[in-house]
Amino acid sequence: MNPINKIIILLVALAIIIPVANAEKLLRWLPPYGANASNVFQSSGADMARLALTLDPNKTDQASVAQTDGQKEIADGQETPQSKKFEPPAKPYRFLIVGDSLVAVAGGFGDIIEQKLVAFSETAVLRKGKVSSGLSRPDYFDWNKEAETAILSFNPNIAIVMMGTNDAQSFEIMRDGKKQAIAYGTSQWDEEYLLRAKSFINKFTNRGIILYWIGLPAMRDPAYAERIKHVSELQNNAVQLDTMAKFISAEKLMSAGGNAYQPFMADQQGIMRATRNPDGIHLSYFGGTILVEKILNELKKDISLIYAEPESASESETQNPQ
Repeated sequence: MNPINKIIILLVALAIIIPVANAEKLLRWLPPYGANASNVFQSSGADMARLALTLDPNKTDQASVAQTDGQKEIADGQETPQSKKFEPPAKPYRFLIVGDSLVAVAGGFGDIIEQKLVAFSETAVLRKGKVSSGLSRPDYFDWNKEAETAILSFNPNIAIVMMGTNDAQSFEIMRDGKKQAIAYGTSQWDEEYLLRAKSFINKFTNRGIILYWIGLPAMRDPAYAERIKHVSELQNNAVQLDTMAKFISAEKLMSAGGNAYQPFMADQQGIMRATRNPDGIHLSYFGGTILVEKILNELKKDISLIYAEPESASESETQNPQ
């Protein structure tokens, strides 16, 4: 056989064997928006790795063998849906806002809604955000533990959640004391993610804290947008299972003219302004402000949000004598 043909056959064999043999590691290395379609090696390797996980019964068909991370959280102290009702708390309102970079970064959604909420009377707000976090990678940032800590220290009665931009990726679970990877796009992934979302919601509602989960806005990149829409649908499914939680779709609130992704909208003067940052993922300050105003209108259907009265000059002098 021609030496060149031998080399070609060897390279093809390695291109197949390496992704299959190292399926779990390869899928963990992929970014949350998936393999780069223009990179033949990355996209084809990811496809073969997913196929390997799907075909290996030791890695994907053991859902009934042991509890996964989400199942263990659900099993601990879960109340029945009938025992909980969506009852808005009495004032003062104590808002806990949690999420990924959409909540964490200055000038983003979380920052804007925090500033709006603190302007209302009898409200206190704590915002906890972590860039690149979500429910898929508790090894990087464990939102269940973080929520527990925040609840104990701040004692909120209303929670606002917005996360998931990093969640459309393969993740690990523990089965029979061993780590195993579940590929995004499989039914096992959907089942585990739903359990994780339910577990996170229960952290709040089991303590009498009502929760608003803000779904993710539409994304510019079509492939990434499809993944994010699916993540939001699973989040919505988890919310519907808890009577003390409500889901608010940012995609619906920000859509117009039948288009979910709106990169520009008109301001009050009719001037078209960017609603998204250049990455096509995060909201601009203008876009975030539009979304926050729409969400506040939704919250006002349940709770009384009234702007605090400005201090009069006499009150200010009494409180701060010269």
